[in-house]
Amino acid sequence: MTRVKKKTMDPPTNLSGIVDPEAGPTAPADQAQAQSQPAQIPSSSSSMSDFSCVYFGYGSNLSARTMKQRCPDSLFIGLAELKDWKWIINETGYANIVPSPGDVVYGSLCFLSKRDEMALDESEGVPWLYEKMTLPVRRLLGNVEKSSDWADGGDIQVQATTYVDVQRTTLGKIEREYVIWVKKAIEDGHAAGMPAGYAEKYLRPFLPTDERQLEDIVMVRTTKFGEHSAGIVPRGFASWSRG
Repeated sequence: MTRVKKKTMDPPTNLSGIVDPEAGPTAPADQAQAQSQPAQIPSSSSSMSDFSCVYFGYGSNLSARTMKQRCPDSLFIGLAELKDWKWIINETGYANIVPSPGDVVYGSLCFLSKRDEMALDESEGVPWLYEKMTLPVRRLLGNVEKSSDWADGGDIQVQATTYVDVQRTTLGKIEREYVIWVKKAIEDGHAAGMPAGYAEKYLRPFLPTDERQLEDIVMVRTTKFGEHSAGIVPRGFASWSRG
């Protein structure tokens, strides 16, 4: 029987996160590779005061680049898998996950500050669109980590916060502007070690096969830090409300 090692994931002391290759117009090419690499996490315990939760992002936030742009304080620590759930596009035209024995969802794993968590709450429409859930995910180890103390004793199980639309679970057609974000998530997920077969089985069937349909799409998301909140709302969400 495989041993499962449950660890408390202490946040690193480096709060700057990882380099975002899209932060400037002429970022070095080697920074793109660095973007997909998880930050080093010390084994020694440290204060959780700077981070409010560990977040599992499975849609556009599967991309570490997107996460760093949307949540400036976030710290990408690698990929994780959520078993017995399935990735879909629901009737809103955006990503959702639903319970599905035997299936799996891959996502990014990030430490979030309270500010970033509040930003995501507003962006995801909590609680009228998505609801926050805490689910057990298994953190995937990189080659270096496999030979470190993190891998000693078995898998790393993490209780992660994620967002689930529990009311709209019917398959839908992906919003055109969201296609670009999903394609970016697939690209960055692969760079971080996501199995190629995962996207082919679960994500690409929702993408249009005719690339000409995407020619006039512009990747735009708005970040608004207003009254202690930040909203990064994909256009189209506003038309959906809980019935």
